[in-house]
Amino acid sequence: MPIETPSADATRRRFLGSITNGILSVIGGILGVLGGGAILSSTVRRQEDWLAASALHDLPDNEPTAVTLSVMRLDGYREALERKTIFLVKTGESEVAAFDATCTHLGCHVAWDRQAQVFRCPCHGGVFDRTGAVTDGPPPEPLVKIATRVDGDRVMVQA
Repeated sequence: MPIETPSADATRRRFLGSITNGILSVIGGILGVLGGGAILSSTVRRQEDWLAASALHDLPDNEPTAVTLSVMRLDGYREALERKTIFLVKTGESEVAAFDATCTHLGCHVAWDRQAQVFRCPCHGGVFDRTGAVTDGPPPEPLVKIATRVDGDRVMVQA
């Protein structure tokens, strides 16, 4: 029985296939490391993005209080200072709700109407109750709730 040797074309094909598989494996490994790093860094960043918004004893019971926060945000390759207005509502002994002051209709800033006990949007007549729910007007969604926690006397909000 004669011994068969692979032809030059078959050997070249096998070599090119091995090189292609190796290159694709390296690219996949690089993409996996980059994707994993992005996921981990965003998880770490989320844990650190708690800001002191107010002292708990400064908040009246069940009365929304406007607070303006200054937050450093990454804008492409540079950091930019962003000012954001939120409302804090002390709902219990050490419980606080927080809402973004941006109307969900077209992005105008809402204000608390103390007499009517509602948030009003001056742009298109949107009305929200004390819990942020829409009660009148064109807003399609309630006010955005912001995560809060109380550390001692400090009210912390997640940026």
